[in-house]
Amino acid sequence: MRNGHQLNGHEVNIVRPFIRWAGGKQNLIKVLVKKIPKDFSGRYFEPFLGAGSLFFAGNFKEAFLSDVNPHLINAFESVKSNPELIFDLLIQHRKKFSVDYYYTLRKKFNADKTKFNHEQAARFIFLVHTSFNGIYRVNRKGEYNVPIGKIEPNLPELFHLLTVKEKLTNAKLNTVDYDSILSQVRAGDFVYLDPPYPALDGKTQFQQFTIDKFSNNSQVQLALFCNTLSKKGVRVLISNSDIVSIRKLYRGWRIESTSAIRYVSCKSQRIQVEELLIRNY
Repeated sequence: MRNGHQLNGHEVNIVRPFIRWAGGKQNLIKVLVKKIPKDFSGRYFEPFLGAGSLFFAGNFKEAFLSDVNPHLINAFESVKSNPELIFDLLIQHRKKFSVDYYYTLRKKFNADKTKFNHEQAARFIFLVHTSFNGIYRVNRKGEYNVPIGKIEPNLPELFHLLTVKEKLTNAKLNTVDYDSILSQVRAGDFVYLDPPYPALDGKTQFQQFTIDKFSNNSQVQLALFCNTLSKKGVRVLISNSDIVSIRKLYRGWRIESTSAIRYVSCKSQRIQVEELLIRNY
């Protein structure tokens, strides 16, 4: 649940994310926390929120957390507002859980895809905890279509959700694209960006979190955006694939390679891959 570490001379508790998320950074968190600027004590932005591993690992006085996935943000908001209810709803789903129940719940989730309440948040959390490889993927209709994966999910306990609520106290949550933070950030702020990665083989991209994939052109636009942030005096940390095209986009930045274990396709296959940590400080 919690692991202590030193950050800027102070003891910080790393809180584990409450949600299972493909591409999450929990297995790299001890590396990532060391990249938080040593003199940083200001505002933190994470516009590709996902599981929020780095946010939960730091003691940020003021945080702005956002993502284009409205169900993900609804889950965070619901845990922040009523963790007890979310826990109760998750327990109810666990009691009924079976292969058939997974698909019944998925059907109900899709039927209510325009609703954003505690019940839908609990469905979302339960589905990604039991889905194949923790993937959240939608089809062209915006319907969640990932098959079942885990029969025995490791759901968050109530104490965990209460700790998450505490962490979220000074965090502002929003469903927006990453570039919307441009009007908010100012010199001295710290921004961490963990975008969808380019496919390792140029074509395999099973982790599709929204209807539109994050294309190669999207990666180019993101790099331009990061350079704009840098010119404003914002400290920027980026995670991405260790491939030639990404290294070229961030030429002139500090680039370090680190190893991570990832699912790289729709097959149940985990391999060690190299990822980049890119920063301007």
